[in-house]
Amino acid sequence: MLIDITMMRGEIPRIKDHLLPDEAATLSVDCRFERGVVAPRKGNVALGTLPSTPHTLHKYGDNWLLWESGNVSVTESPMAQDPYQRVYFTGDGKPKLTSQDTAVLPNGFGPATSYDLGVPRPTSPPIVTNIDSSTGENPPDGESASFDDEDRLYIQTYVTRFGEEGAPGEASLSAFIEKPGSAVTVKLTQPGVNTHNVTHTRLYRSVTSTSASDYLLVAEIPISNSHYVDSARDINGPVIETWDYDVPPENMQGICVMANGICAGFAGNEVMFSEAYLPYAWPKAYRDTTEHEIVGIAAIGTSLVVATKGYPYVFGGITPDAITGHKLDVEQSCVSARSLVVLNGMAMYASPDGLVVVSADGANVVTEPIIDRDHWQRFQPQTLHAVSVEGEYVAQGENGGFIFDPLSKAFTRLTQTWDAAFTDLERDVLVTVKGNDYSTWQQGPEDIHYVWRSKSFLMPVDCLMNSARIQSPTPERASAKFIADGQVVFELAEGEIDGRAFRLPAVRATTWQVEVSGTAEIERIMVASSMQELA
Repeated sequence: MLIDITMMRGEIPRIKDHLLPDEAATLSVDCRFERGVVAPRKGNVALGTLPSTPHTLHKYGDNWLLWESGNVSVTESPMAQDPYQRVYFTGDGKPKLTSQDTAVLPNGFGPATSYDLGVPRPTSPPIVTNIDSSTGENPPDGESASFDDEDRLYIQTYVTRFGEEGAPGEASLSAFIEKPGSAVTVKLTQPGVNTHNVTHTRLYRSVTSTSASDYLLVAEIPISNSHYVDSARDINGPVIETWDYDVPPENMQGICVMANGICAGFAGNEVMFSEAYLPYAWPKAYRDTTEHEIVGIAAIGTSLVVATKGYPYVFGGITPDAITGHKLDVEQSCVSARSLVVLNGMAMYASPDGLVVVSADGANVVTEPIIDRDHWQRFQPQTLHAVSVEGEYVAQGENGGFIFDPLSKAFTRLTQTWDAAFTDLERDVLVTVKGNDYSTWQQGPEDIHYVWRSKSFLMPVDCLMNSARIQSPTPERASAKFIADGQVVFELAEGEIDGRAFRLPAVRATTWQVEVSGTAEIERIMVASSMQELA
């Protein structure tokens, strides 16, 4: 009889130990299988110490933005060559933004200062306080005094220092302008507590033509000015276009950007979208609801995956006013918002039964072939927080971490833990935080000690296995255990393996397993009933 393991892979907890494929493991801790054999993972490279203990971090140029909450969502500005390098985030009170001159403290960390996202409407209309007809034009000879009189309305918007213009407030009462060019004094509405970084106000006035009526810009005025005198006879400024540019709800979460420049967020069971490439403008018309409360959202291309406490949804559309959603026929709720990541163009999240993968084509429990509900629940999926690394789903939870490769279906446990992580696409590394220390994950020179235990090889009768061989480029860095009918019958410590065949105690057993550990790459494991079978 010969046991010959020439390829290794991760665990498949769903299948009984003796029914596993020959290459599968019953225990895989800190293992790598990129080349088909078991190899150790690498240690981390320390980068330094942080001024706080964050649970969310985001790379900002050469600096870092840190938050103590783990529920913060961060996204870069979708605007072309944004001169302010704005960053938008939710989950830290109201939705907020910061920019290059306010984001970072002298120590290189932030956010130092942030502002509430959006531009509020003026809370009251502007008021016409005086009309000086003496400055207006008199009617031409022969014309009546009402040759060009006008009923005029004024309306007002606020503007931030970034040039973001919000929705207008209510229009003023109608003012009768008897003579064109009369000096009209308008009392402006000023914001109360200015948490949105409003620096200017724009004053518009009504203009009526033979075909339409609209509001045209009169002037942009510093917010410190309480009055403005409008003495222009005619104006030809731009038309107001921000009628529905509302601020996002104060409880909006999960901000992200779709490929068409549309930002998305959610609150309760309501999903909402911004104007394209305008993350501060959130019209109420661009909202939809789901049957169940939303847990998290993730953008995949021009679609938005919405994970709820019930069914998942997919929303999509080219423009925000044309976005529609449909409920997927998969009864898999999301049990952890931080478990939702984008991986290989798909969204993946933790459900009660396993990892659910969602694409524009549908959804399914991708881990169903390898792990059942009972084994999955041992990881306490409601505590999982995950990142996408090199096409793999890497997760941490209160009952340990793991790596899942959706292509090879490899499942490996992790001993390394962290409090926060950020995938740095520019350097193609994962930055992790543990306490106040941050480092690049598995980029160090040292190898991490791993454990890999084979399937249970079931023999037709009690079989005497007395010979074995473990092949490795560095066999001295490996240790091994030989398990017969659940009992360890022989052990070799590191330094005792040299790649040559060796004898095992004469033991008869129905089931045999081999466990290797250490930092050596193991290429082949053989167990036989004679030395000749190992030749």
